[in-house]
Amino acid sequence: MMHLDTLWKERSGAFWNIALRYFRLIGNSSFLFTVVLTLIFGAYYYSELLKVLPETFPGLIVITAITAVVLVRTPLRFFLYEADLVFLLPAEGKLNGYFRKSLIYSFLLQVFTTIVVLTILAPLYQHETNAGTGYYVFVIAVLIILKGLNVIMKWLELHLPAHRSVVGYIIVRLLITMLITYLLLIQAQWLYVTLSVGLIIGILFLLFLPLQKKYSIKWEKLLSIDEHQSMKFYRTANLFTDVPKLKQSVKHRRMLSALAEKVLPIKTVYATLYQKAFIRSNEYFGIYIRLLFVGLGVIAFVPSETGRIIGAALIVYLTAVQLRTLYPHYQAHVMVKLYPISDADQERAYRALLIRLLSTQAAAFALLSLILHFNLVEFILIALAGTASVVFASLGNRKKKIKSNN
Repeated sequence: MMHLDTLWKERSGAFWNIALRYFRLIGNSSFLFTVVLTLIFGAYYYSELLKVLPETFPGLIVITAITAVVLVRTPLRFFLYEADLVFLLPAEGKLNGYFRKSLIYSFLLQVFTTIVVLTILAPLYQHETNAGTGYYVFVIAVLIILKGLNVIMKWLELHLPAHRSVVGYIIVRLLITMLITYLLLIQAQWLYVTLSVGLIIGILFLLFLPLQKKYSIKWEKLLSIDEHQSMKFYRTANLFTDVPKLKQSVKHRRMLSALAEKVLPIKTVYATLYQKAFIRSNEYFGIYIRLLFVGLGVIAFVPSETGRIIGAALIVYLTAVQLRTLYPHYQAHVMVKLYPISDADQERAYRALLIRLLSTQAAAFALLSLILHFNLVEFILIALAGTASVVFASLGNRKKKIKSNN
């Protein structure tokens, strides 16, 4: 018999038992060393960047925008299963405690993220204002409370039926969150801050709370959110070990696929499969594009030539690490194994695509450096550093495949 009082604890405990195993594998890999190196590199050049920021730089607006996005973005975790649509749905009225624990759990996880982001933004805030550390800690405390209100409003938004759009509610949350954050950062008069806080509380009671009374819980929506959160974690863990529970999300991207086939004609089966998997899978294509823009940002904003060269090489290598899971993408596809193609052909196709993607990234970094900084030596050095990362990543992936085969 299912005990509703202990159900949440049992399910969250089961998830963390699995998660801790993957965390141990991640900790035993070289990933932590890469993260530490990235943090050291980022911290040093972050401080260097602050020294050369122009006086007209809208630092407070940037902080407000970043903080508001972090506060409004509220991923929730409920630990639900598909079978709950049958077994828990009749007991919906008795699950208030279950969902309350889920909201508290989600809030506590996001408090950590909020504190980390605000800590990173602290040097920029100190650069823009004369406020002391004590006041900034007070701002963080108020913003954590604001984060809690956003978690509650996000939960109430989930009661909306499919034909009702949540965009308007998200915009309302974003605008009021930006207003309160900006007033706190500029140390506005307490009357304005109090009025803005009263405004968001009024919006909570008048606009969001009625949703819970008017609509029931949308279980399919909660299950979709839960699966999305789980897959994000499993995709990260899949970089270091095989994760059987991982599901791939696919988008057709017909125009991009057709363009790739014309610009980069391919002749082998695995080359075709890997190219389509990269383009259509959000896991690979999205990561590649995000890291590409991060690298372009490093080239554009890092003031030191040495920093730009090291940053470009590091981003190329991180991209290779993230794309490592593309190699076993078709491992669970039985039909692919029927092809009369050797493992060596599969490895060659994967390495060819990896080298092509990393080389494109390195060339983009070098070209942007030449356009922005008009330094031919730096252009050559970034190209060489990117090439070295491509070679190193390619050889590293080959060694891993040989070890796994043995």
